[in-house]
Amino acid sequence: MRFAFLCAAVAALCATPAPILAADDARPQPKLQVPADELPRPADEKLRAGMLQLRETVAARVSDPAMDEAAQVALSAEILRQVGAISAGRDFHGRAGRHLQWLLGDISDGAGLMRDAPRQQAKRLGLLRVAETLNFYGREYDHPGWEPIKP
Repeated sequence: MRFAFLCAAVAALCATPAPILAADDARPQPKLQVPADELPRPADEKLRAGMLQLRETVAARVSDPAMDEAAQVALSAEILRQVGAISAGRDFHGRAGRHLQWLLGDISDGAGLMRDAPRQQAKRLGLLRVAETLNFYGREYDHPGWEPIKP
């Protein structure tokens, strides 16, 4: 008897129409935004100077089709040295710091590919990765006068 009563109660609840709830956009949604998510991201003078120097180093060589393996390896060492200078003394614990750390890591990965890849075409891809990451920096960070690299 109790089972029959329970089944009837569940069936009655399922048969009644569900209450209509307010649409999701009926109430204003809170805007969750962290300062690190604001574009352009803030950049201090040390970061701007370091990235500009890195950009000049890469832009001078990115369209040079005659770069041999030794020149690629030397350029990768120079890129890694400059990334080390940019990251020296920086705090990467905040959200903005983690984003910058990712960006510098991507540049280092490209330089590592330039240094370690066994074929010349792969070394060239490493250089193009560095150039594209520098272009991404120019779109994301507050750096007046930044010129994108055109390979």
